Amino acid sequence: MRQDARDTAHWWRQCAALLLAGLVVWWGACPARADSATASSCRAEQLASARTQAELRIINHGHAVVEASGTMNIRVPAAWPYANDLLLKEDSDAYRHAMGCLLRGPQPGLRRDEWRPHSPRVTEEASWVAVRYDTLFWFKQPGTSAVGPWTIDVRTGKWTMALAPSPALMSSHWDHVEIDLDGLDASGVSPRPSTAGNGRLVWTGLGPLTGAGHMVTVQVAPPWQRAWTAKIGKFTAPWLVASAAGETTWWLGTSAVIVLAALRARRQPAGDGITEQEKNSSTSLLQWGLLKATMGISILLLYRAVLYVATEAGGTQHWLGDAARWQTLIGFLVGWGLVASARPPRSVLVMCSLVAVAGGLAAAVPSLFGLPSSFTPLKNLSAADIAVLTLMSAALLWLWLTGLLLWARSLARAGGLLRLSAAPWRPSRIGAWTAVVALLFTGWATWADERHWQRISWLTDRSAAGYRPQYLVSLGQDLVSFSAQVPTWCYSSLAWVLTGVGIVALLRARELGRDVPCASPGRLDCLLLAVFFAIVVAWRQGSYAGSQVLASLWLALDIVALYGLLAVGQRRSVLTQHFEGYEGAPALGETITETARHDLIARARRYRELVGLLRGLEQGHGEGGLSRHALEKELSGLHRWRPAAGAAGAVRPSLPGSITVVDVALSWGPHAKWWDNSRRAALLAAAFGVPGSLLFVWLTYSPEHQWMRTGQYYFGAPEVVWTFVSWELTWAGAGLVLGALWRLLPGRRGPSRALSLVIAYALLIGLGSVGNLITDQEVGTAIFGIFVMLLVLTFTGLAMDADTFRSERRFWPNRVGLLLSVYQMRSFSAQIAYVLVQLVAVLTVLRYFTESGSRLKP
Repeated sequence: MRQDARDTAHWWRQCAALLLAGLVVWWGACPARADSATASSCRAEQLASARTQAELRIINHGHAVVEASGTMNIRVPAAWPYANDLLLKEDSDAYRHAMGCLLRGPQPGLRRDEWRPHSPRVTEEASWVAVRYDTLFWFKQPGTSAVGPWTIDVRTGKWTMALAPSPALMSSHWDHVEIDLDGLDASGVSPRPSTAGNGRLVWTGLGPLTGAGHMVTVQVAPPWQRAWTAKIGKFTAPWLVASAAGETTWWLGTSAVIVLAALRARRQPAGDGITEQEKNSSTSLLQWGLLKATMGISILLLYRAVLYVATEAGGTQHWLGDAARWQTLIGFLVGWGLVASARPPRSVLVMCSLVAVAGGLAAAVPSLFGLPSSFTPLKNLSAADIAVLTLMSAALLWLWLTGLLLWARSLARAGGLLRLSAAPWRPSRIGAWTAVVALLFTGWATWADERHWQRISWLTDRSAAGYRPQYLVSLGQDLVSFSAQVPTWCYSSLAWVLTGVGIVALLRARELGRDVPCASPGRLDCLLLAVFFAIVVAWRQGSYAGSQVLASLWLALDIVALYGLLAVGQRRSVLTQHFEGYEGAPALGETITETARHDLIARARRYRELVGLLRGLEQGHGEGGLSRHALEKELSGLHRWRPAAGAAGAVRPSLPGSITVVDVALSWGPHAKWWDNSRRAALLAAAFGVPGSLLFVWLTYSPEHQWMRTGQYYFGAPEVVWTFVSWELTWAGAGLVLGALWRLLPGRRGPSRALSLVIAYALLIGLGSVGNLITDQEVGTAIFGIFVMLLVLTFTGLAMDADTFRSERRFWPNRVGLLLSVYQMRSFSAQIAYVLVQLVAVLTVLRYFTESGSRLKP
């Protein structure tokens, strides 16, 4: 205990030194304060001859949120005094002033809703300097935003787009103005366009704008799907209530199912009596289910009710109305409860308690740490204040990561999945590792926030007296926002993994608790596997029109899909077929034991040898009818089953006519216990899924717009890494289910069993895609995921079939040669063609999406 405490203290000293060093480096890189600044006129009268074009293209169909892509082309006369400044470096004051005159005004402000895929492109011509300015905007919440030369007003039933250029370009020549509505219905247009058709409105030869108003104004009535998305993005009732209710039902539903399964496991042990490991594992899963439900309700209060109550309490006028303060306090409270409920050693609990108390005090009484009295809005921040807020964010993240990892350790240890002596899993080591991860997360969040600030303030005068205070306030507000998002991100991204760990641990404990190994999972085991399939493997359907109201429906559908597959397997799987020869003959799977399995493999090998000899006779090799008769007689003998020990004189049943002894061996799998089959298939699927995981990371983040937003998101880099990890867990989970149900799935070969599981997986995606079509939003990578899942599980099935005859591995140069023998060449040729078809399908779908420019979202 003393050694653990010393290790913890040592790690904390190192982590604190690393964080302080990072803050010093960051602070040294911050922009310096300028004591004075000068403002110059934009010389707008010399821009009267400038030529300008503006286009706004609405991207409506196939998107959950409507996107607006704007392009502005400006040709500035070279005689303009600031024309050459446009060719300077982007971080120069002269460049900012010149570009600000064209795009904003002499004193440009912050634009949080305007996104730019790249910096303005400036080219020099004979007597002109051309500027191309591209912008992006998403209609995701009500309000008014300035985007490029446009002012966009998003309201409940009306969206307005108005051309409002900078004052310097009011008198220039507007040669071409175009708006492509992409199917949206215009309810008002001013002035009358020069041409219109197919949703495109074009104005040419617009004169200078005089007086107040806009050059062009277009109003549209958004479809109901897009209007809902904008409403929910602003947390407005009743859309908020419906979405929150659906999301909460999913959280509570998953918790209720695992709690019920854990209770049944305690009442229905696998053997004659419940073992200590079964009891511990079911207790841990039960406690995790209750804790998961409690955390879900807390997160709901954190992000939904607190915002509403704070608004009703008077906004930020007093302590009760400070929503950010409440969010941080609840985050520290729930994080501490997460750690304490994992029952860590006293030293770890004391450390976490101190961190929770310090962070809670920073939120409840900010003045104790020199912070302003309110979190929203923060005012008059200093470098020390930023350091305090950074430490508070890192502490909250560390608390949650430590709690989740301690619970993962507890669940895995209860089921025997983890060695108690493993050094990395010691509680003191867990705290140290999570401290490093929390510092990396916070470092990324700070860097992403710096990029965010550069985006919204890229034309702001750095030499102005108010620039640095504004910069510090923005950074402080974003750090508070980052702290508020930590609980939700940790819960939604990581909690499902712990649920999967708990279910797998209980399955293992139940298998080890059986006095006699069970050929297939029992009824309760199938329930646990169905819940595991729904939470870990099945595709998580996204929101429809921005709402999670149907989220809970998918939990029931996922469980029903797997039970439907088992129902089909009950009639079509090989081992559920009955012997022939007498009435009341048992099923094939009921006669194979540990000893009988070795005899089964030997008989299957002899069967393949005889079939090979028989085919040689058909091709003219061998000695004619006598040899053929002998071969057929021996084959018939292999088709008949041996009676059980002590049943001399009993009738020898025979296999069904369409089933061979090789089919029975392949259906049994490479191991005697179904749990070992499950574990082996999980490892194989994870290995085969590595290319697919990398491919999904590339598809998700390779689009320029997606990477642009990821680089400015607090959890951007962590989510890129977690996308790969989560897909690996998905492949491994699918392999685990495939291996566990190996003897219950329809089909005679591994690839056919994999196909049956993928069909259940794909049916849910197809059903979810119907909702995407109704709400006119992207299907994303869901369809592509079906092909990759099929490919991964097909290779897993082939490897499992090869492992079934692993005793012959030394006789073959590689696994392919072994499969040639197992599948008897002709069948193996069909398997090769089957795999090649899948590869072609994957490449075809991938090429379609990449070449068509379709947006892929998970």
